[in-house]
Amino acid sequence: MDHISVIISQRFMEDVKAYLYDAKGHDDEVSLDEIDIEQLKENQLLWVNVLKRDEPLLGKVTASLKVEHVPCRAVVRDSGLLDIDRFETFFRFCVDSVVTKENESPQRLMVDYIVGKNFVLTVHDGEVEYFNEFREREKGETPLGKLDSESFLATLLDLNIVSYFRAVDELERRVDMIDEGILKKEIETEDFIKMMVGLRRDVSRLRRWLVPHREIFYALSRADFHQIAESDSAEQYKMLNQHFESAVDAVENSRDTVLSVFELYATKSAQMTNTFVQRLTFLTLLTGSLAVIAGILGMNFKSGIFDLENGFWFTVAGLLGVGIGLTIYARFRRWI
Repeated sequence: MDHISVIISQRFMEDVKAYLYDAKGHDDEVSLDEIDIEQLKENQLLWVNVLKRDEPLLGKVTASLKVEHVPCRAVVRDSGLLDIDRFETFFRFCVDSVVTKENESPQRLMVDYIVGKNFVLTVHDGEVEYFNEFREREKGETPLGKLDSESFLATLLDLNIVSYFRAVDELERRVDMIDEGILKKEIETEDFIKMMVGLRRDVSRLRRWLVPHREIFYALSRADFHQIAESDSAEQYKMLNQHFESAVDAVENSRDTVLSVFELYATKSAQMTNTFVQRLTFLTLLTGSLAVIAGILGMNFKSGIFDLENGFWFTVAGLLGVGIGLTIYARFRRWI
C-alpha cells in the first residue's frame, strides 16, 4: 500500500505544479500538500498549474485549496462554449489559447481558470508554452507576491492574447514564403490552391477562437463583477480589453494579407500569360516571314540562284540568317 501511495503521489506531483510567490521571502516551487491556503498572507500568492484534465485529480487539488462547489466536470471538458461562473469565494472561466509551430496550422488549447483569494488555479492538457516562458523569465526573487490574484490573472490572460499575435506572425511568415515562391515561379497551381485553402482555414480558425473571448473580457471588466471591480486591478482589465481588441484587429488584417497572396498570384499569372502571348506572336511572325520567302522562291520563274551548285544550302542559310536576325532584334526590343 505504501508503494502504491508513493506512485500516486509522484503522478500527482508530475501533473500538478504549485508556485508560491512571497514578496517578503522567497519564490519557490512547492508541494501543494505543504500549503495551507488559509495561512497565506497578503504578500503571498499561490499559482497552481494542473497539466491534466482529470476530474479526480482536480477534486484533490480543489480540496487542498479548500474550495467547495467547484464544477469539476465542466472544468475538465476541453470543448464547448467559453463560459464564466461566479461563486461566493471564487470565480471560474475558460479561454482558448493557441499553440503555434513553424510551418504548421495553429492548434487550439483550452485553459480553465479558478481564481480565489491569494490563489490562481489553471487547468489544461500538457504544457503551455507561454506559462513556461513566464516561469523562465520570472526566476529568482520577484515582487509578484504583492499582486492580488486578480492582477496576476490579468498577467496570464495577457499572455494568452499574445499567443494569438504569435499565430498571426507565423501566418504572415508563411505568406511571405508563398510570395517569394510566386515571384520565383516555384509554385505550381495545384500547390498554390492547397496553400491558399490552408491559410484561409487557419485565419478563420483564429477568428473563431478569439472573438468569443470578448464576452469573457467584458464581463471581467464590468462594474458588477465585484471581485475585480473592488480590487486594485480594475484598470489592468481595461487595458486588457484594449489589447484584446488589438488582437482581433490583427486577425482581421491577416485575412487581407492572405487575400493579397491571391492578388499577387493573379498578377504574376497575367504577366506570364502576356509573356507567352508575346512569344507566340513573335513565333508566328517568324515562321510567317520564312514562309513568305520560301513561297517566293517556289514561284515558277527563272532566277540565277536555281543554277547554283549549292543553291539549296544558300537558301537554307539565308532563311536561318533571317530567323536569327529577327530573334536578335526581338530580344533587343524585349519582345521575347
